[in-house]
Amino acid sequence: MRSFLVLGSILWALTLAGCGGPMGQALHHYQDTRYPEALHALEDLEEDAQDFEPAERARYTLYRGLAHLAVGNAPAASRWLARTRGELAEDPERLSQVDKSRLESGWRSLGLMPGDAVITD
Repeated sequence: MRSFLVLGSILWALTLAGCGGPMGQALHHYQDTRYPEALHALEDLEEDAQDFEPAERARYTLYRGLAHLAVGNAPAASRWLARTRGELAEDPERLSQVDKSRLESGWRSLGLMPGDAVITD
């Protein structure tokens, strides 16, 4: 069990190392389970996110959705995670396998299955 935790920590550190750009601070807050701060940092990037490279934009929408989910805003989480799924529909390689797993976990934690539509409130 401990080896899985160590491996998970190493993978997360590598994930963060690959994102020292504009999202670095937001992902750092997310990793530290400071979800409101992560969400605020991601919201501050919204205008810039339109100009992100496709893979970074997919990560932006993923973590924005996961941050909304973590603070209990299911409708917003659903919308952002649906955008991430749209990014992957264009190119499945835009996210790492770890982030794809996070997307699936987030989607299912909303009570949605792979073909389901977003939650509206």
